[in-house]
Amino acid sequence: MIREHTVAIGPFRLDGGTTLADVEQRVTIYGTPRPDGSNVVLVAHALTGSSRVAQWWPGIVAEGGLFDPAEWCVIGVNALGSCYGSTGPASQRPHNTRFPRVTVRDIAGAARRALRILNVERVQIAVGGSLGGMQALQWALDAPQAIGNAIVIGAHDHHSPMGIALNAVQREALELDPVRGLRLARKIAMLTYKSEALLNRRHGRRGDRNGKPYFDVEGYLDRQAELIASRMDPASYATLTHAMDSFDVREHAVSPSKPALRFVGITSDWLFRAQDVRAAAERFADRGFDAEYLELRSDHGHDAFLAEPAALRALLEPFVARCAHYASC
Repeated sequence: MIREHTVAIGPFRLDGGTTLADVEQRVTIYGTPRPDGSNVVLVAHALTGSSRVAQWWPGIVAEGGLFDPAEWCVIGVNALGSCYGSTGPASQRPHNTRFPRVTVRDIAGAARRALRILNVERVQIAVGGSLGGMQALQWALDAPQAIGNAIVIGAHDHHSPMGIALNAVQREALELDPVRGLRLARKIAMLTYKSEALLNRRHGRRGDRNGKPYFDVEGYLDRQAELIASRMDPASYATLTHAMDSFDVREHAVSPSKPALRFVGITSDWLFRAQDVRAAAERFADRGFDAEYLELRSDHGHDAFLAEPAALRALLEPFVARCAHYASC
């Protein structure tokens, strides 16, 4: 059973001090939640994702998948500031209102309020990759009584200077021209999401597979640019990259209630390096969390959490199986 809701959460005060009026959150629910929330999984999306998590993570959220809606109630919430049903720059544009900066904490807080309105008071697992992983960790720190466990994939406890710099270059492209700039921003991003080994294996120096007068890797980037231009709002792209840049929870206050944390590093990820993900897990373990590091071996780079669902499932399945029976794993 799949249900979609546009949830009006009312005025929402942002970390930066601005209050957004009449905020809405787009929520997609697969399956039925138990009253105690023991089967509820919040799947937080990455930069260009949506609440329809089964569409962009079919190897993980699916019949027979890691999170089978017959057993789990899987919930996706489109991030505040995005363009797939939640309040963001696109929804504000008819009113000529400049959309303010939002943080990962704002995104997680707006999602929690929407779930409370839908009578979902507790989440057994929050999970996500990249920006989604940041959200999962933010949930664990801001609402430890409302969440049992968090799985942070391809992300760590702060955005790195390199990540900030790469996002800044992408936003500058958007400022030069929203449409062409979004295409260029996506090309830059795709290079950060892949590894050199994957590009060598998949494309090499071969000519374009569709016969165009350039290299195959150029055709790949053009195709990715076309896809993003057809579905993503440039201002939302800028808003969410700013949110990623703001993320730093290394000094976040710690509650006596500590959800279990699993951090997944990807061996070929140079945007969120595996050694940095491991270091984040160690920092949280030192602060008294049940925090462990897991490693996904892949040459797909940062995108491996999307491109290697079978390997990711095998890595996470023991932890998820324990979470199916205990409030904290």
